[in-house]
Amino acid sequence: MVNLPPDQPSPTTQPESRRRDRILEFDELLAVVLAFLGIGSILWWGLSRSQSGLADFGLLPRRDEGAATIAIPDRDAPAEAVEPRTFERGDRPQRDIPERATGLPGVSRESSRSDIASPTQVAPAPVVPVPVAPSTTAATTQPVDISDVPETHWAYPFIKPMYDQGYLPDFPESGFQPDQPLTRAELASLLSQAFGDAPREGTALTFEDVPGTYWAAPAIDSAVSQGFMSGYPEGDFRPDQAVPRYEVLVSLATGLGLPDSPAPDSTLAAFVDVNPLPEWARPKVAAATENLIVVNYPSPDQLKPAQAATRAEIVAMIHQALVARGALPVVQSEYAVP
Repeated sequence: MVNLPPDQPSPTTQPESRRRDRILEFDELLAVVLAFLGIGSILWWGLSRSQSGLADFGLLPRRDEGAATIAIPDRDAPAEAVEPRTFERGDRPQRDIPERATGLPGVSRESSRSDIASPTQVAPAPVVPVPVAPSTTAATTQPVDISDVPETHWAYPFIKPMYDQGYLPDFPESGFQPDQPLTRAELASLLSQAFGDAPREGTALTFEDVPGTYWAAPAIDSAVSQGFMSGYPEGDFRPDQAVPRYEVLVSLATGLGLPDSPAPDSTLAAFVDVNPLPEWARPKVAAATENLIVVNYPSPDQLKPAQAATRAEIVAMIHQALVARGALPVVQSEYAVP
């Protein structure tokens, strides 16, 4: 008998566990190779997007540290209008940022993102109000024309005789404009025309805001020198400032030399709105009332002391003052305070 070696197990008869081990090892190796290939492809694509990144890895030679000039043409601009824009190495050119995307008014379309992050760089400058100086430039006067005062106007009975007798002065504009607020220069002109323009002795015009070329300068000098008006402690006259009604009455009472009322409160009781009247002005306003100078429209019992006087109101009061001096006849009006 011959002893034969034991039969070698065929590959098909090997234990199932050993065949499974060899298959798993092969799959793992294949997966690792594929993974490395994928990662390498991603790294190569990413590094190829940045020349600086490739230079850092030694794959490309480094470029000079200087700035590179990149021209970004405007889509709507002609080719010859394109100007190059300069960026430092490694910087990417920024796209134009629409103003609505910044959320900040005043940011230009060429602003960078660092400009947007700093609101103080684009904040508008605060608006500082600038005071307007009075108009003291020279102006020529025109002959007064009362054609803009209809006969139905409440002050027509006062204005017409003043015009006919030459008591109305000329103004820079020809129209009378009866409902326009009166300025201090216009009041001085009316007073000077109605009561004479002869200045008192030893007086001179010294207001810094009324040059000699101002259209009402002679009238202001006359009204001040005769005691109808005065300047302010600061040394100015303020010719373009509107005049409240109580100041007009004080000017008339002072310039005409009317004595102060001995009982001003009793006289002023005829009015329902004397609270805004300053205490120092009460005796003079009461004196003007007692001498029949006050004219109140539309209600005789409403003095409206702090309201800006109109040309029609002032002419009516000056008319009454001339009536008191016998220069004009009496006018019957429901608005004249008895």
